[in-house]
Amino acid sequence: MKKYKLNVVILVLVSLLIMYFIMKDNFNEIVDNLMHTNVLFLLVAFILVVLNVIFQSFSMHLYLKEIDGNYKFKDTVVLMLSALFFNAITPFSSGGQPFQIYLLNKQGIKITESTNALLQNFLSYQTALTILGTLAIIANSFLLIIPSTSLLKQIVIIGFVVNVLVLGILIFLSKAKGANTKLFNKIFNFIFSFKFIKNRESLKEKANNKIEEFYQSSEFFKHNKYIFLKATIYNIISLLVLYSVPLFIFYSVGEFDSVTLSDSIICASYTYFIGSFVPIPGGTGGLEYAFIEFFKVFTSGPIISTCMILWRFITYYLSMFLGLGSLMFIKKKVD
Repeated sequence: MKKYKLNVVILVLVSLLIMYFIMKDNFNEIVDNLMHTNVLFLLVAFILVVLNVIFQSFSMHLYLKEIDGNYKFKDTVVLMLSALFFNAITPFSSGGQPFQIYLLNKQGIKITESTNALLQNFLSYQTALTILGTLAIIANSFLLIIPSTSLLKQIVIIGFVVNVLVLGILIFLSKAKGANTKLFNKIFNFIFSFKFIKNRESLKEKANNKIEEFYQSSEFFKHNKYIFLKATIYNIISLLVLYSVPLFIFYSVGEFDSVTLSDSIICASYTYFIGSFVPIPGGTGGLEYAFIEFFKVFTSGPIISTCMILWRFITYYLSMFLGLGSLMFIKKKVD
């Protein structure tokens, strides 16, 4: 818990520093823009963020229903919302899944089964991310929204390659049982070589049993390709919805002719690729900079700064508070 508190402190300090640098030259103009935003379009942007979570929940629910036929969709939504908070306050969004495994275990789902369901769902998400990333790069090569000489574009290409590698590793983890078992055994042998560890054979047997349970669960999902296909489609929709948010942010400040839907999707896709490289919780710093750099081809000055602040508030800070609210609901339900 102390680690999470430190992450929150770092997040707040970095966020304040970023706001200072963004607003210091055009403070009055940015405040005036914020005061005169069209709330209706902001509401549409917020609804899109909620829909993003809903479609992610549809994807996750497909896997959880196969494990527990009585698992309710509303519980899946709460599960996905809770991950928003922990993903927001941990580097590389690494805190959400461990909490989801913990919560599912509390709800009676075995750790091996929940881990496999989350892995399969993340595989679906990563596939969707790679598909849309590929389409964004191809589309930009024709539309030339982002110049090919842009340093950020080169970083995006690297990010795309990294995501493809992650997808390959996930496929390997879920299918290569023999190779992974040998790898895990080597790790166990190294750990159990320390003399202070007692009951080594018993612990090793338990670990191997857990690995066997994991792959038995994985085999089930592997033979249900329809679930994977459907989950990938849900994740594609969820990402498209999320990538559409900047369009309505621009609409909210009266910029109706600056950005098209395709512009929003391509630039948002590139922006999130940049954010995945930033080790600060929530990609703070990297995402703000990337948003301004990619969208400044459409407008500049106080307007782009205002749009970035609104976009970041709705997609990140507001989502984090939604996640915090779901945690309070979970705690109340458990108590």
